[in-house]
Amino acid sequence: MEKYLWILKAIWVHEHGAKIYLSLLERGEKNISELTKISSLYRVEIYRQLPFLIESGLVLEVLRWKRKKYMAASPYKIKEMYQSQQEDIETHVEQLVQKFSHANKKPRVLYQEWKKALMYVFSDIVQSLKTGDVFYRVSSERDVSKSNTYLPKNYREIRDKKQLERYVIMSEQWVREKKPRLERDLISIPTELDDFEDNISLTLYGDKIAYIDFTSETSIVIEHAALADFHKKMFRIMYSSLRHSQKKS
Repeated sequence: MEKYLWILKAIWVHEHGAKIYLSLLERGEKNISELTKISSLYRVEIYRQLPFLIESGLVLEVLRWKRKKYMAASPYKIKEMYQSQQEDIETHVEQLVQKFSHANKKPRVLYQEWKKALMYVFSDIVQSLKTGDVFYRVSSERDVSKSNTYLPKNYREIRDKKQLERYVIMSEQWVREKKPRLERDLISIPTELDDFEDNISLTLYGDKIAYIDFTSETSIVIEHAALADFHKKMFRIMYSSLRHSQKKS
């Protein structure tokens, strides 16, 4: 059972407390005297660890013929504690992000290479946006099916679950091949203006601007509220202009 000690340490259980829990899990309910033998711990240390183990729900105190005995809770309790801990961490990290994200007004730039770099950008889009948010994309991909291989497995699931809306400018070829979706509005760059096959995409989401070069498998993410807002204004102007010209034609 020693190999499982790290699991309990991960949820902030003292090593001696972890030994007590695992000993009870393996040997069944025991009294203090029996615990000292099976855990190889001094009685005083067992008395020191038991209050935390009982309070956390990892160990249960039972009465057998007026004698106190102790038994291990189901290992599912460890999973429950771990999930609760993760939720607390995420909450506090989010609070730190909200508090300090605008403390430094200088742009934060992240440059990455290779396939994981592109997957990071797509993952960051759906993970960082909130339910009902909107993102904007200008995409000059040469092969949409190939660029889809950079999408994380849960990308579409999270995107659709959060009901993220998106406005996309693409080449005429790929707009024709895309299926209509209520939450996606597509518009094309007319071929007489440009073939639009640079194999680069620009995505605007939250306070971020993300560039992806599919040819070299590189990405640049710029985090800066004012720059992101400026790019969004430019996108909306271009989008509106293209929509207007296509309606006229």
